[in-house]
Amino acid sequence: MGFVKTAEEVKEIQKLLADGKFTTEGVTVELQTTPEFVRSVLAPCFEPGDTPTAYVNISKWQSAMCGEFDCAIVFLKCRYKEHEGTTMLWIIVSGDMPVAIGREMWGEPKKTGTTQIYMDGHQFYGFAERNGQRLIEVSAEFGEDLGPVSYEGLDFELKASPHVKGIGLQDKVILTCMKNMENYRIRREGTATLKLTGNELDPLDSIPVVSVGKACYSQGESSWVVPWFDTLENPDAYVPFIYGQKFDDFRMFHKAKRFVKE
Repeated sequence: MGFVKTAEEVKEIQKLLADGKFTTEGVTVELQTTPEFVRSVLAPCFEPGDTPTAYVNISKWQSAMCGEFDCAIVFLKCRYKEHEGTTMLWIIVSGDMPVAIGREMWGEPKKTGTTQIYMDGHQFYGFAERNGQRLIEVSAEFGEDLGPVSYEGLDFELKASPHVKGIGLQDKVILTCMKNMENYRIRREGTATLKLTGNELDPLDSIPVVSVGKACYSQGESSWVVPWFDTLENPDAYVPFIYGQKFDDFRMFHKAKRFVKE
């Protein structure tokens, strides 16, 4: 314990970081958006999936890796080379360590925010908030428990840091492939209504919702590990996506009058 870790402590920490295990409870809603929107927000290394599908997740998580946190995610279906999976367009979590691990180690576009989920028999209500605004609301009705089920998939994230001088990126962009393995002891399917709102910092209302599909409630275990990663060429091509998806728009923050040119 202390400001400098021992060799044994480092080994224990690295073991936790290399094998991200979580318990989770939440709801995922599938929606269809437009091909034009998907193409416009996917970075150059990605191709759209076979359908313009997005997934909205609201959930609670617990992990020895980074503690307990709320979570809300908007995933997009995509492809990287021959691999099919998803990428996170937007994600908020509560807690500084979940944000730090997700952004600095994996490259997720994590920002701080809060969510709440409420299950009452077959009825569900959940929401996600950031900066005092409710950005996602989900109301759903679920059927009976379908019993234990397991899933496996890939999620791709872009790890990049702005240059220390503020112009461009510090290094090349790293594409992180995360293998997600889910083992749920409870799984329920149903229908949902979905409301997305937004603002200049979190423009979720700019996502076209063509139709809302199946909703799933799940409770169990989720594991995230990195089987491989790639170094991408032409980092300048990724700057608009890094600024647009991983950071708030810095132009929107209030500026002291002394710094505003007339």
